[in-house]
Amino acid sequence: MTAKKFPDSSRNFFEQDHARAFPTTVHLSMNSLPPHPTSRYQNTIFPVFSSKLIPMSPAFSASCLLLLFSVLTSHGDLIPRKPDPGTKPQAPPAPALPGSATAPVAAGNLTPDEADKLQKQVELLEKELERTRSGMHLKQLAILKEAMAGNVKAFNFWLDCKEVEDFDLKGKTGQEFADWKRGEVKKNGNNDSFCASIRLQLQFLIVTILDSHAGTPEKEAEVAAAAIAYVEALAAFCEKEENLAKGVISSIMDTGADPNEVVTAQNIQETLTKVREASSALGGDVLNSLYARHLKLDGSVKPRSNATNPGNIDEIYDRLVIQPLRRKKDAAAIAAAWMRRIDQTGRVAKSTKVKEIEDKYNAEKVPSMKFAMYRDQWSAGLPKQAAASMIALITAEPTHKDSNDWMQELKRFAASEITKK
Repeated sequence: MTAKKFPDSSRNFFEQDHARAFPTTVHLSMNSLPPHPTSRYQNTIFPVFSSKLIPMSPAFSASCLLLLFSVLTSHGDLIPRKPDPGTKPQAPPAPALPGSATAPVAAGNLTPDEADKLQKQVELLEKELERTRSGMHLKQLAILKEAMAGNVKAFNFWLDCKEVEDFDLKGKTGQEFADWKRGEVKKNGNNDSFCASIRLQLQFLIVTILDSHAGTPEKEAEVAAAAIAYVEALAAFCEKEENLAKGVISSIMDTGADPNEVVTAQNIQETLTKVREASSALGGDVLNSLYARHLKLDGSVKPRSNATNPGNIDEIYDRLVIQPLRRKKDAAAIAAAWMRRIDQTGRVAKSTKVKEIEDKYNAEKVPSMKFAMYRDQWSAGLPKQAAASMIALITAEPTHKDSNDWMQELKRFAASEITKK
């Protein structure tokens, strides 16, 4: 049937006529179609007979549209494509037997060969990462050691770190840094305590880096020596700064001090006016310090001992110094390390210049450390000597808060010796 040409005044003829004849049916506007007068409507989904549309209910119209849409979506082309004459039909592959090498693998799973290959790749990646980080850390260790060489170098390194971390990365201007720097140079440039606190933090950061590579007994011994040297420097610094000594001693024992007066990473600015940047040396994680962030050590260093609190002498000695000796069962070295630990912490307690703190340290902390030393000596192969020392300590300290626990532990050790026979 040939389509008629309709004048512009009769563009909506079908809609108008259909609306008059079927006022309750769905009214699909012809305005949505482009105004092509020569179009042939007999191929549309709306059959045209003369000037009338076939009446359709709303449900039927919607069903037609959904049916057409689903066909086009699932097939793409209504006319199937002819196969390429050059290709030969292939038979479907024969199903593989369960457990055979050719059995199909679920999507996303690895075959045994692929799993083995992946495991080797991971091991190679780990070794390559270790080599890369070792090279990086050697350079960073050199930078830290150079900055520790003197107060002037330490202060300038601190300024460099502050410029990058607190000004450049925060979008502040060079003029803002210059103004701030002038004030700091005038206030702290010649402050020995301030510069010593910076060097102390850098020293412990070096210990932490060394610990991350301590995979052999020789490396562990190197870390232990560096840790002992650090604690010695910390104790010497505490002898000059009593507030610092209070903060350090409070990290290893209950001093009974007001929590608001204990030096921590949070209140260091208020409690230590001369050592404002010593927060990393008093508490918290040294890998979160200004210097670790500046050298990108916070993401590349993973200490083997997890001793990262530079203000906790107990943690430093237990994990970095004495634990390797326990594995070696070196009783003599264990005793020497414990005696050095008692001496250094005693100097810190005395540096607080608070008689109550020093007395409490001698009455509570020292006996506890001695019993721990005897325990390590027993485990290292000196049960006779350790048992005699334990008995003497319990006899001398019958009212100590840990005396009951000591007695129970001594009984367990004695029973374990009987079972060995």
